[in-house]
Amino acid sequence: MMEVAQQPTQEDRIQRVRQMANDKFRHEPDWVTFYREVLGVEGVIDQLFPGIEQRKAFQETSEYAEIQQLLAKLREKNRGQKQPDEPTRVITVRLPQSLHEALRHEAHDHKTSMNKLCISKLLQVIDGELVPSDFERHDDEATPPQPRVTRPQPPIQNVPAARPAAPPALASSMAFTSPSPQPSFSPLPAIGTGF
Repeated sequence: MMEVAQQPTQEDRIQRVRQMANDKFRHEPDWVTFYREVLGVEGVIDQLFPGIEQRKAFQETSEYAEIQQLLAKLREKNRGQKQPDEPTRVITVRLPQSLHEALRHEAHDHKTSMNKLCISKLLQVIDGELVPSDFERHDDEATPPQPRVTRPQPPIQNVPAARPAAPPALASSMAFTSPSPQPSFSPLPAIGTGF
């Protein structure tokens, strides 16, 4: 009689990810290699939890939090060491001045650079409901979503640093009572690529 191979359970896959992450951590890789092989596209987690819902469920486990701690330890340990061989990419993010100021204060409070702070924030899981969609949401699923029409935005102005003040509330910074002319903008200077 032929036996049917049993599919691994959710708990089996969770323990497999945990074991593989710990094995990789013991070899003391740089944090980028650990991220790529465990948390990145086609990494261990991606392979064992291929569906969005499966990954979302795994990201709510204590094992996932433990892997995040391993990654943070490697980032701390790798500080000041040779950068990994993986190429870096640069993105430009347009954000309100008040949010930029809040990030600057937060980086100062953590005694780190804004670049490292932003990478730390990007490594965290965010609830999908907190991410605005670029498409209008329709009740009728038969109607395809329509892209929002937006005007191209100029680069962010390089604002000189002011003396530190308490970060303003984001909600109040987004309210506009009357239209105002668009200021002229110039690109930001290059920011260090330290991880």
